[in-house]
Amino acid sequence: MKGFVAPLWLAEKNEGSGFNRLMVAIMAPLIAIDVILAKLLHLGGLGQLLLKWPGLLLLIGLFFYTRWRGFAKMLQATELAFWAALTTGGLSVLIQLAGRTPYPLVDGSLARIDAAMHFQTVTVVHLVARLPILRNTLAITYAGLPFLIVASLLIPTLYGRVADSRRYILGVIIAALMTAVIFAFLPAAGPWTVEGYAPGRQQAFVAQSLALLKSNQPLTLSQIDSGVVALPSFHVVLAILSVAAMWNVRGLRWITFTIGIMTCVSAVTTGWHYGIDIVAGLAVTYASYRLAGRVLRKLST
Repeated sequence: MKGFVAPLWLAEKNEGSGFNRLMVAIMAPLIAIDVILAKLLHLGGLGQLLLKWPGLLLLIGLFFYTRWRGFAKMLQATELAFWAALTTGGLSVLIQLAGRTPYPLVDGSLARIDAAMHFQTVTVVHLVARLPILRNTLAITYAGLPFLIVASLLIPTLYGRVADSRRYILGVIIAALMTAVIFAFLPAAGPWTVEGYAPGRQQAFVAQSLALLKSNQPLTLSQIDSGVVALPSFHVVLAILSVAAMWNVRGLRWITFTIGIMTCVSAVTTGWHYGIDIVAGLAVTYASYRLAGRVLRKLST
């Protein structure tokens, strides 16, 4: 038995080292690109977002503690939390830099695509407004996505499915890079700008943030909402990738699935997204999940 366990442990150790090297290879150039483009495009305040010193130092401390105590699963969870924190900052900056491109907003075009599909967000918003319990439940689900993200990072790892959480992180990175490219060329604020319903306070701030990004004036990240992307819906991306990450945790599989579907629906019922945003989100999710799996399989061979 001892001779069987040792090779498994060594295989996991090597795979984990390969994943960490991959993350370094991704994050180092990403942060460098963020810094260079931010300088060129007059976007300041990167230190506040990229270098979250208290949280990162805490995770580094936990890493050494769990390694010293030999808590293998907690060590893996700490590594993933560290990469997730660093990734969040780097990708958030990249998305906002993508918003600095000179391309005009395409809200009108997205609304016309929805109309061709016989769909309007405003119709769904008004319908759900008549059902306050459903409206509030979906709004809470939409706002509660961060809890699902944390669960997808930690729970599979603690259940011995660290590969699923690694695939989740890598899938999010790939999806965010794809989203940044799409957002750079096809920026949009949201359906409230063309479909005639009043935006919420946060939605109005998003539209204002996007207008600032499109201006030539110098900005700091603190002036801008980080969730400025309409197409594709990144809520959909994160929700479906979370479902995939949690799928092998049997006791939580269908709970996560239900929450994930509700999150996708809430992206429309809360008035945040066009129908085509949801379709594009699903397409980006599929592509990023498959590519992440392919990359990780190569790491393990």
